[in-house]
Amino acid sequence: MQLLQHMATINKPASAEFEALSAVLGTDASKLLDPAVARAWFALLIAYGRVTRALSTELMDASGMSLADFDVMAQLARAEGYALRMTELADAALISKSGLTRRIDRLAVNGWVTRRRCTEDGRVHWATLTPLGLRAFKGAAPAHLAAVAERFGSALPASEMERLTRDLLKIAAKNKEGTREAV
Repeated sequence: MQLLQHMATINKPASAEFEALSAVLGTDASKLLDPAVARAWFALLIAYGRVTRALSTELMDASGMSLADFDVMAQLARAEGYALRMTELADAALISKSGLTRRIDRLAVNGWVTRRRCTEDGRVHWATLTPLGLRAFKGAAPAHLAAVAERFGSALPASEMERLTRDLLKIAAKNKEGTREAV
C-alpha cells in the first residue's frame, strides 16, 4: 500500500509512477492499467481510507458505535416499521450476508437491534431497530452528519460535489451486483 500511497500523493509524471510500479511488478504497468485510471483509483482509496477512519474514530468515541453500525442502523431507521429482511438490509448497507449477521448480533447485544425468523417463510430473517436503538441512532446522527459535512462535504465546492456524485453513481451503476437470495 505504501507504493500506492506514494503514487497518489506525489506530483510526478505518470510515466515515473508507472516506472516504479513496473519495477515492482516486473512488467509494464501502463499496459495493465491506464495511468489516469490508476491515479484516480489510488486517490479514491486514499480519500476513502482517511475519511472513513476519521469518521469511524469520531463516531466510536462519541457514541460507542462504529461506522458500519451507524450505516446498518440508518438503513433500519429509514425502513417502514424500522425493519428490513436481512437480504434487503445487506444490499442497502453494502455488507456481506455473513458480515451483516455478525453485525446484527453485535448490535443485538447492545439492545439496539433484534433479529427474528419470518413466521411465513423460515428461510427469511428480519432485523428490527429497537426503541433503544432508535434513540442511540438519533443521539449519534447530528454529530456524525456534521462530521461528514466537515470531512467530506467541505472538501469541494457544491458544483464539484455534484459532478463527483454523478461520476461515482456512474461507476456504481456499472458495477451493480445482482440480487441476493434469502438469508
